[in-house]
Amino acid sequence: MAMIRNDRAQLYTMEAIASAMLLIVVVIFVLKAAPLTPNTASASHMHVEKELEMRGQDLLTVLDYTPSDTEPSQLKQAILGWTGGQFDGQAAVRPLGGPTNVTANRFKEVLGAAGIAYNVEVYYSTLSGAESRAILWNGRPSDNAVIVSRKIVLHDEEMEGAAQSLIDSIPNMDSNSTKFYNIVVVRMTLWRM
Repeated sequence: MAMIRNDRAQLYTMEAIASAMLLIVVVIFVLKAAPLTPNTASASHMHVEKELEMRGQDLLTVLDYTPSDTEPSQLKQAILGWTGGQFDGQAAVRPLGGPTNVTANRFKEVLGAAGIAYNVEVYYSTLSGAESRAILWNGRPSDNAVIVSRKIVLHDEEMEGAAQSLIDSIPNMDSNSTKFYNIVVVRMTLWRM
């Protein structure tokens, strides 16, 4: 049998091989050019979230430190001095206004300077369930935000010097049988800007 020589078939084969190689080069180029950011699901993203969580938890722990038995922590003073209003977390917060503003400035110094946005809310029990109020608000968190919290126990004698708007907002959960007033959960949401 005589072999038929077909130059067209060889040309098509070579064209297919060249196209496949070109396609592989384009795919490799695109994969190399795609940026790997902390917002992508990677090990570095998990590291950033863990760092945010540790920084937020450390800040709440430091603010909740009680220097003596007679003086409440800075975080508790901020709650007791809170008048129910909301501060813009990025606005200039004057330290003249009492412990809430001093604590707000501490959040701004530690987190704002590092490029970390944050929201601070308080959650407390009511007779009908639970309520929350924003104290410091910097907007809607991103998808990679982390949440840390700290519980603060309020007692009857501490509420005697508190603002009337705070007493109206946070009810006494134990009428008169003990010194317990209520538990406030300070919840902080952190994310990178």
